[in-house]
Amino acid sequence: MISLPTQVLEITGADAAAFAHAQFCNDVLTLPDGHWQWNAWLSPQGRVRAFFRLLRIDADNLLLTLRGGDAGWLRAELARYVFRAKVQLRAVNETTPGPAPECSPLADIRAGIPEIGVELHDRLLPQWLGLDRLGAVCVNKGCYPGQEIMARLHFKGGNKRSLYRLRWPGNALVQPGTLLRDPGGSEAGVIVTAAPDAEADNVEALASISNSAADAALALDSPTTCAVGIVQRFA
Repeated sequence: MISLPTQVLEITGADAAAFAHAQFCNDVLTLPDGHWQWNAWLSPQGRVRAFFRLLRIDADNLLLTLRGGDAGWLRAELARYVFRAKVQLRAVNETTPGPAPECSPLADIRAGIPEIGVELHDRLLPQWLGLDRLGAVCVNKGCYPGQEIMARLHFKGGNKRSLYRLRWPGNALVQPGTLLRDPGGSEAGVIVTAAPDAEADNVEALASISNSAADAALALDSPTTCAVGIVQRFA
């Protein structure tokens, strides 16, 4: 482990692991002490509100390293569900020990590891972001927000969107949440994150795209209006 400045939320107290297990979509109770996992907090409709690495120091001490978003916001939102649980929540805005980071934004994009900032709160299902591929979703644990949606998609299928890696020429970056449109002007997907590849004079991005539109000629719905090419689907 190394130290890095990032957005971190501490969950401590006698009920820390049980509280996190009931709120988040991965299995916190069976995670061994000293290990970490990908995890997420979902809305009741199954949309991703926050995505993070959860480090279980022990059952009374958890560290959430956010992939996008704000730890203060997450603390305030989770505090509404503490009730009588013996839990303390603290946003940490300093250099904090945590699991080793990915190499760079571009490396994260190529590995299919998204970020969920404020622009994408409550908009996308975990499967649309490839979080199931990362092992962040558990379908055989107890209830948690969005659990019924996750179980239905897992056991009955019906997922129609996936995470894709895109590329376009030049250095024009776009904001997360920028739409992608098909040749008819219909919405085909949304940009999740983007980063420049200076060596190749390209921009690469992760996008959540309708699988039915993946073979179409897609373009950014932005002032750049440039065409994009799909490089990879993360299945």
